[in-house]
Amino acid sequence: MKRIPASQKMRKELEELLNGRADKRSLLSELIKKGAAIILQELLEEEVTEFLGRGHYERQKGGSTGYRNGYEPFKIKTAEGEIHVYKPQVRNGEKI
Repeated sequence: MKRIPASQKMRKELEELLNGRADKRSLLSELIKKGAAIILQELLEEEVTEFLGRGHYERQKGGSTGYRNGYEPFKIKTAEGEIHVYKPQVRNGEKI
């Protein structure tokens, strides 16, 4: 099984939502929550990429000793309801 970033999984969920729902009122609310979750998730992943100096599954080229170590579920409360995102975990993130 190929590992993919959480943001790509969220985009797939959004596509499934758009292709499978009939109730328009709850659809709008779900679209808003999913869209916000995807944006927040991509920002979190970009921050870790910038901190480590490399993307997903790229080898370390020196400078930092940290590495990605999965995700931790996280909830954000909004007016539309809770948004679920996944905080990237970094191990040994000290700069040399």
